[in-house]
Amino acid sequence: MGLKSLFPTAKPVGEILALGELLLDFVPTRSDMRLSEPGTVIKTVSGSAGIFSCAAAALGARCGLLGKVGRDPFSRLVETVARSGVDTSHMVRSEEGQIGLAFLEYLPEGRNYQYYRENSVGSRFSAGDLDEEVVAQAQILHLPGMLLELNESIRGACFEAVAMAKRHGVLVSFDPNIRGELRWGGEARERMLRMASQADILKPTLAEARQLTGREDVWEILDVLHGMGPKLVAISQDKDGALLSAGGQVVASPGIDVPVVDPTGAGDCFAAALCRCVQRDMPLEEAARFCNCVGTLVCTKRGAVGMAIPAEAEVEELMASGLCCAERLVRPSSDETEQGRGA
Repeated sequence: MGLKSLFPTAKPVGEILALGELLLDFVPTRSDMRLSEPGTVIKTVSGSAGIFSCAAAALGARCGLLGKVGRDPFSRLVETVARSGVDTSHMVRSEEGQIGLAFLEYLPEGRNYQYYRENSVGSRFSAGDLDEEVVAQAQILHLPGMLLELNESIRGACFEAVAMAKRHGVLVSFDPNIRGELRWGGEARERMLRMASQADILKPTLAEARQLTGREDVWEILDVLHGMGPKLVAISQDKDGALLSAGGQVVASPGIDVPVVDPTGAGDCFAAALCRCVQRDMPLEEAARFCNCVGTLVCTKRGAVGMAIPAEAEVEELMASGLCCAERLVRPSSDETEQGRGA
C-alpha cells in the first residue's frame, strides 16, 4: 500500500511548495580550514527551503519557493534556484536589505556555522506577503522549523501559510531543523510543538525527536510524535540511516557505507525526498530506501545547490546497487522492553 493512502482527503496532484529564507553559504574547500584562517571557499546558494526546493525539483517534482529577496548582487542567486527547476515567480522582491550570509567550518565535534543574517531580507517575509491562491494550488507545503526562531515576521508567515494550507486540503510537511545557534526551550519549544502538531509529514533527526518528545526510546518517541498528529514520521539518524513510521508500521533503512565529504543539506534533501515519495505513492519500504539514498548521496560532495544534490537517476542507481536495504521492525514486547532497561 502506498503512502497516499495515509491522506485520503488530500489533493491527488499539485506542486511541492517550500517557504523559507535563501542564504549564501561560504564552504571551505579543506575540512581542516578554520574561519579564522585565510583560504579558498566555495560560494553556494543555501538556506533550508532553498536546498529543499532544488532537491525536490532534481527528484522530478514540480516545486515552487516562497520567500523574499533584495536587489543586491547576492540576491540574484535566486536565479541559480530557478535554473535548478524551481518556480521562483512568487518570490517577493524587496527594495531594501540583502540575503543572509553563512560561513562554515568543520570542527572535530561537528559543523559550526557563523551567520550574518540579522534583519536579512529573507527574514522579513511576512504573512502579508503570502498569496492564498498560490498556497491553495499546492499539493504539499514544506517549512523548516528554524524559521520559527528568526523573528516575529517570518514566524507569523509560517503559521499563516499552514492555516491557508489547511483550508485548502494541502498537506503540511515540517522539518524541525533545530539549530544550536538559535534559541531553544520554553517558548521556542512550544512553537515547535505547535507546528509539529499541525504537520501531516514530520521529519526530525533522532536528536530533535528526543528534544521534542522528552523520550529516549525510539518506540516511545514514535508514539508521542504520531500522537501529536502527523500520519507519516521519518527520523533520520546520520550514519545509522533512517526510520519511517506510518499506519502502525515502522521500517528501518540502515546507513550506507560511503566516504562522507560534507553532510550540509542532507537533511533538507531527505525531507524533499520524503515529500516526493508521497507524490509517487511509494510503499513504506521503498520510501525508506529512497530517502536514505538521497541523504547519503548528498554527503559525498561539497556544496548543496548545483553541486551535491543528486538527480533522480543517481538515486535509482544507488537503490538498484543492493547497498541500500530496508526492513520492517517489530515492536518489542513489554517484557523485552523491561529486560532491556534493566540490562
